[in-house]
Amino acid sequence: MDDLDYRDDEAAGGHSAGSAMSPVMTVAQPASRQMEEGQSREGDVPRVEATRKRHRDGELRPPLGMVAGAVFGVASAVLYTLANIALRHCVGIDPFLVSAVKAAPTVLVLGPFLGWMLARGEAVATSGRMVPRFIAAALIGQFVGNAAFQGALGMIGLAATVPITLGTMIIGAAVLGRVILHEPVRVRTAVAMVVLIASVIVLSLPDLKGSVGPESNQSLTSETGQSSETDASRLWLGSFLAAASGAAYALFGVMMRQSLTGGLSAPLTMFISGAVGTISLWSMTLFRLGPETLSLVPSNDWATMFAAGCLNFTAFVALSASLKSLPVVAVNLINASQVAMAAAAGIILFAEPVTSSLVLGIALTFVGLGILAGRRPQRRLSPS
Repeated sequence: MDDLDYRDDEAAGGHSAGSAMSPVMTVAQPASRQMEEGQSREGDVPRVEATRKRHRDGELRPPLGMVAGAVFGVASAVLYTLANIALRHCVGIDPFLVSAVKAAPTVLVLGPFLGWMLARGEAVATSGRMVPRFIAAALIGQFVGNAAFQGALGMIGLAATVPITLGTMIIGAAVLGRVILHEPVRVRTAVAMVVLIASVIVLSLPDLKGSVGPESNQSLTSETGQSSETDASRLWLGSFLAAASGAAYALFGVMMRQSLTGGLSAPLTMFISGAVGTISLWSMTLFRLGPETLSLVPSNDWATMFAAGCLNFTAFVALSASLKSLPVVAVNLINASQVAMAAAAGIILFAEPVTSSLVLGIALTFVGLGILAGRRPQRRLSPS
């Protein structure tokens, strides 16, 4: 369920998943500037000035065109939805095992990539002071964020889990951004937070007036013969897990942003997160289930879990590429499309019930994201 080289404090509260990657392309910049200063002292002024001009031009021109940025943005939303669909197929599997397998592709891809960067002499970090703090945030993101999200999928379904997690993540990002990063919370963000809080509450309520879709006489647990009281308890527990997941993602996003501005590169932070998840989640899974139980998991389930991790990582890369050129508030529109696609997938593919609470909650989520995606003031560029 994180924009390159672009910041907008007015929208910062609403897109921790996007803004956490803002400094990706600028982490190694101090080293390059030191090299330029050394060259300047050696008298190679023309080449240094040309390099600085390219840097200035790069700051004024996005590295991707707007069309390409939009394509990558839409692709990220589709890939995230496909990842969530794969995770929804795995609701019968231990959530810690699913999260452990999901973390593997990040390590498998970024491990060799970091080695390639080091072989080229590129800096992957300028300071390690944020590593212990980020490891703690990664543990919370893996255990509370990913595992709780997987548990919520099995209790309240895909259509309700995604908007609750997203809404809580945006609210948490605004609060934690203010407390930890001292970022301002604009009036527009505050209004959106109120609307999103209302959406989370509505999505967490039992059906208000009965279902409105073809599955109106069913619930996610009706097949087991559980009572309506038990169904309500599952709804509350599933909603709590989804909200806990969103809060954990918000904390992870804020701490990732702080780590990126504190000297760690984006590939290194994501590798640390994946490695922490792989080691800790696999350790817990082996301790709880044991090798014999794991050997009983069908090969199709292993493939689905791994595919979810690949889709999630690819979506992350696509979102990063899109936000090199798109305004950061576009993250909220991308998130809105994820809510719509998740709802459609849950209803069409998994026959999840269409309740009035679900419809109203998703509508409020769209309103909150629409407020965040409103027009923002134009940024003034200082003369070069």
